[in-house]
Amino acid sequence: MFAVNEYVIYGSNGVCQIKDICTPPGVEGDRKYYLLNPIYLKGTTIYTPVDNIKVIMRSIISREESERLISRIPSIDVTWISNDKAREASCKQAIGTGDYVEWIKVIKAMVHKKREQHGLGKKLRQSDERLLSSASENLHGELAIALDIPKEEVEEYIENRIGQYE
Repeated sequence: MFAVNEYVIYGSNGVCQIKDICTPPGVEGDRKYYLLNPIYLKGTTIYTPVDNIKVIMRSIISREESERLISRIPSIDVTWISNDKAREASCKQAIGTGDYVEWIKVIKAMVHKKREQHGLGKKLRQSDERLLSSASENLHGELAIALDIPKEEVEEYIENRIGQYE
């Protein structure tokens, strides 16, 4: 069980802070729920049962784990999937796992392809841009909290440590 004020990753909502463990207004019985406030979705409140197994919910990584993860980025292997539909399905599944290594794989694959396309005078497909954005939002949101820096500074922080995602 998580504690009040703890930061967690909750499904596709990204980083949330647990504001309370309670029974929501209008809900009968004594089943307990987490009251979550998504950090990057202002004005949003989520109630989820403490025993919910349908949506991935986990603690965010520590500062030390974040530093180790950033150091590992260059050694994380990725494979480009040529088939557009298969790539999109695979990336959506990877993003949905809530696993930051999977997010990095998506980011690295998309950044590499984006640079390749740019060199040819082309752009990345719109669906690939959305996947890159989604994976980046998730990873950078979690690392921002773990490293105690603004989310907008995470990419620069990573580049200062390891260079670009490649």
